[in-house]
Amino acid sequence: IYEPRLNEYFNRIVLPIPDSVNAAADEILAKARKGKEIFKYTLYWLSHNAETSRVMGMDEVFVHLVENYYMKGDAYWLDSTQVAKYEDRAKKIAPNVLGNPAPKLDLQDIWTLQDRPLDQVASPYTLVIFWSPTCGHCQKEIPMLDSLYNVALKQKGVTIYSVPVEGNLTDIQKFVEKDHIRDWVNVVDANNNSDLKQNYDVYSTPKVYLLDKNKTIIGKGLDHSNILDVINWEEKKHSEKGKKG
Repeated sequence: IYEPRLNEYFNRIVLPIPDSVNAAADEILAKARKGKEIFKYTLYWLSHNAETSRVMGMDEVFVHLVENYYMKGDAYWLDSTQVAKYEDRAKKIAPNVLGNPAPKLDLQDIWTLQDRPLDQVASPYTLVIFWSPTCGHCQKEIPMLDSLYNVALKQKGVTIYSVPVEGNLTDIQKFVEKDHIRDWVNVVDANNNSDLKQNYDVYSTPKVYLLDKNKTIIGKGLDHSNILDVINWEEKKHSEKGKKG
């Protein structure tokens, strides 16, 4: 009885933005405290729903729940090792939630090995793509991203900052040549001193972030099918703000 109602409320009724979901979660959890097992199930369900959601930005809800409940001793059914796993996951997500400044990436050009840091890319939008030359999904997704770039993203002022997270330099260069993506800013961690995997939660590839002109994260977990939608939505928001102003 209870689970379908949670699902209906949080996934169909509450506005799917972190602030709204966080407020609704806090309200439900405050009421659920009257019953020990109901509270346990509610917190578990909300955490799992946020962590596995395909709605962009719901990872911020997961961080909120961990910081305000798990880390404060409310998950009484978990031992310290299990709680530590939740804390570790939240710490990896927290730096790259929507609205945060993109973590620094001080990387090098794959051809010249000259520094090409992310914060020096001057562009209305920057698409940061983490990929691997041996990743089967990357081999399918990158050509589609490049097609989208040539057809629509380039006109929107998008710069693609391409970051391979594994593979030797020769294989990376061959991949770039084969897929004709030399128009992208192709970089590599030549000095092996970047915490990019942790800072950007890159534990599978491809992983795509969209940044605005100030290098603020406005999209994550994207692919070729929805990047343009996020940009159009962002432009619509700015246009409406301008009209109100």
